Amino acid sequence: MKKVFENERMLDERESAVLNSIVYEYIATGKAVGSRSFVQKYSFSLSPATMRNIMYDLERMGYLMQPHTSAGRVPTDKGYRYYVNSLLDSYDSTFQDLEIEEKIFQRELQLDKIFESVTKMLSVISNYAGVMLSPNPDFTILKLIELIQLESSEVLVIIVTRTGMILTKKVNISVRVTQDELSEYSKFLTRELCGYSLNQIKENIFKELRDDRRTSTNKELALDIAQIALSETGDAKINIDGIENLLRLPEMVEESRLKSLLNIIEEKNILKEILEQYIETDGINILIGEEIENEKISGCSLVASSYKIGNKPVGAVGVIGPTRMDYEKVVPLVDYTGKAVTGLLTKMSK
Repeated sequence: MKKVFENERMLDERESAVLNSIVYEYIATGKAVGSRSFVQKYSFSLSPATMRNIMYDLERMGYLMQPHTSAGRVPTDKGYRYYVNSLLDSYDSTFQDLEIEEKIFQRELQLDKIFESVTKMLSVISNYAGVMLSPNPDFTILKLIELIQLESSEVLVIIVTRTGMILTKKVNISVRVTQDELSEYSKFLTRELCGYSLNQIKENIFKELRDDRRTSTNKELALDIAQIALSETGDAKINIDGIENLLRLPEMVEESRLKSLLNIIEEKNILKEILEQYIETDGINILIGEEIENEKISGCSLVASSYKIGNKPVGAVGVIGPTRMDYEKVVPLVDYTGKAVTGLLTKMSK
């Protein structure tokens, strides 16, 4: 349950500057911030006593908390949210320190390998965990379909999409066909289905071809095989890399957060369901602490961005880490990666 704090009001300029500096300091050091050392380090023209009063007011308004009576202050989720919103107000979407070279992707021909490279890159650069929700195969455009005889009554269907995704399905048939006939079926199916998304093929194209009087009985068998193969193309998948980075952070091995990590590792659908909510949302999405409305994840933040094929949102990339995340680095990293993946997949799909 979210706490309700009394005397909610806008922060004045001085309080805003102090709060943002405290959050910045805590993210950098991981140590509770005391008034005396903080005033000296950040050159505020204030006495330690005045700083203590400001910190007390910020604590009373829910932006800071004091872990122990004798300790300094640390940000709450609300404090992190204020800091992140301040960053976004002056956000520059260009990320000068990162260049995702196409060589990262060109080494891989299969889409799932590209996704592994992206999540690895996100984890290495951020020092947290990279996550990526792959597109549902139904959004991809068919490039080639090949039918190969395995047994007299079993056919292997290989579907290649323009983005390099390869789907395979074994289909049992009740009539005997030769490999030469299957090769002709392959040419027919590729000619008629190439250039359409798998969803369009299942929703419309199969029906149109069956309604076409020029479609022979043999071609009907080809359509039957393809329709069975495409009936279950699978769901979007989640890729995660860099959980070991999180285990190196002292705050992430506290009991509640360690449980969160174990839940993420054991139940990947948790992150999948969270990311699916933001596929249709343009721009960067930042969830801090309790804003991740899932009881199995606590004390974590998620920065995510959708990516597209052309103008169609199809998936999401992101970084998950502690609430004490380096948002100043991670936000542009994720934003840039989403745009880079959009450009790559759009180019591949043409």
